[in-house]
Amino acid sequence: MNFEVDDIKILGAIEGGAKTIKAIMETSKVDKKQLELILVIFEESGLIKSVEGKGIWGDRKFFFSPTDAGSKKVNEYIAELNEKWKRIIQFVTDGERDQLDEYMKQNKYLANMMLYFNIINLPAISRLNLRFLIEGKHLCYKCKKELGKYSNKFTVPDCRKRGLKVPKGLTTHDDLCADCFDGLAVR
Repeated sequence: MNFEVDDIKILGAIEGGAKTIKAIMETSKVDKKQLELILVIFEESGLIKSVEGKGIWGDRKFFFSPTDAGSKKVNEYIAELNEKWKRIIQFVTDGERDQLDEYMKQNKYLANMMLYFNIINLPAISRLNLRFLIEGKHLCYKCKKELGKYSNKFTVPDCRKRGLKVPKGLTTHDDLCADCFDGLAVR
């Protein structure tokens, strides 16, 4: 069975604990008609099971849970996403910009699915600065100004040594330009 983006989102939502149609819709952001069609296909193929119950007003309600096959499928997909993330990082560290661009064009929903399944998060994407890493540019953590070969660069130990408040998220791999360093508040 070939999975599309919405299919795996729905299966992942159920695996993640969404049990009702409303909860699955909120998690996966798939419209109700398409969701119902996909749920029928999943149940027929043995990836999920459903139980009919009653809501708080006595109305008919269905509760969904993944089968072992459905859980296995989601876990395989997450492992595949982890491998693809490692491949992206390898492209970046090797400086292979053309190959990375082509890889991302071939897998146009890859970043969204990595975000959806918590392989990466938005701060990781923004801090990675793929384009600048690939181009070999070194940027100030705060203002994103390019730090040249002869620029003054300041690190976490420099901030601590002078008793300055370290910017949130600054790591030992990041640098600050002189202007941002001078603008830091005292602890």
